[in-house]
Order: sequence, then C-alpha cells, then structure tokens
Amino acid sequence: MPPRFHTNDKTIIVEKYDNALGIIKQKLYDGDYYTSTDSSINMAYDRTIHRYQVFPCKDISISINENPRSKQNFNTIRLLDIPTSSDDFDRYIESQIALNKLNANLSEANKIEQESELKKKLIDSIVYLQPLRKNEKECAYFEYDNGNSKIATTCINTLKEKYEKDLNREPISIDEVQRLLLEQDIPIEIAKELAIIILKQRFIVDQINPHPFLANST
Repeated sequence: MPPRFHTNDKTIIVEKYDNALGIIKQKLYDGDYYTSTDSSINMAYDRTIHRYQVFPCKDISISINENPRSKQNFNTIRLLDIPTSSDDFDRYIESQIALNKLNANLSEANKIEQESELKKKLIDSIVYLQPLRKNEKECAYFEYDNGNSKIATTCINTLKEKYEKDLNREPISIDEVQRLLLEQDIPIEIAKELAIIILKQRFIVDQINPHPFLANST
C-alpha cells in the first residue's frame, strides 16, 4: 500500500450521484480516508441544498437522520457508507494483492503499476457492491416530506395557480412538473422521481373531489 497522508475531511458537494461515487473512488484510490476502528467514507443527500455530499468520517456510529427530531440531522439522509478501518479496508486490499501476486506471478519490472491497477479494480468492486440504503426515488420522497416540504408546496401551488388562470388549458404533465422542480435547483435525477410522486400523491388525496389539473397524473 502507498504511504498514508493527512485526510482531507472537508465535505465535497456535487449535483449528481455518479459524480459523488467517482469522488468516493478517487479518495479510496489516493488513500484519503480515516483508518480508525469505526471510520468510514460516506455519501449523503441534503435536501436543504438539494445536493449529494461526500465526506470521510472517523466514527461510523454517528447517526444521520436516524432521529427525525434531531435538528442537526433532520435534512440529511445517508445513502452509502464504506468502512475504511485498517482491518476492513487496507488489510483486505493488501491480502487480495498478495493473493493475486501468488497466482499471477507479477513481474518485478511492472509490479508497482500492476499493483496500482489491481488496487483500483478492487476498490471499484467494493464501491459498486455496496448496497444502496436509498435510491433516487427514496431521495425524492425525502424531498417531498409527505407533501409538507417547501419544494413540494411551492410546486403544487404553482400548478394550481396556472390552472385557475386558464381553465381550458391542457392537464398538467409530468414534464411540466419536472421543469418547475428544475427551476428550484432540484437535480434532474431527483426531479424526475419527485414529479411522479407529486402528481400521484396529489391525485390520491383528491380522488374523492378530484382537481381537473391532475387529469393525467395516473
């Protein structure tokens, strides 16, 4: 393994999930993570800024959104955490490289380069085999917050206002809802799911006394 260096524990904020995954992989390639017993590298989604966050953590037991009444954690949901303690991560990588060296007889001339490439492949497999705790749809439900979030109420009120100004207009489409959400700086992958949730949830609520602007929400 390469020499370890000081971990940059600054939270990195990105718009796309895939970019966040890429940052996690790069930090693991570079050894930019904590190795204490309960350490991890994490991805979370923050609905106050509508963005993904990547950050190393010294203690994996620190909760994120497990207590909905916690002011500190209320607006953040953890999507992924990868244990990075020496036992969980470094020793696994080292053992796999050593096993590969025995089986593949790596040449001395290219050993460093080959080990580096193998390490990257092992890290890629670790990252992509991690079970997602939440997907885009669940992040969208987190943004929706049972219809109580500012983003949901703003969108719904805007749709109603548009219909009431023009009673002959076409029914609201998912694309139109998505455009409204994008104007509120929601990432496109979340906006797609949130648009569906807003239309479906409002339709269910209004089934007894349906509102015409939801005619195409099913």
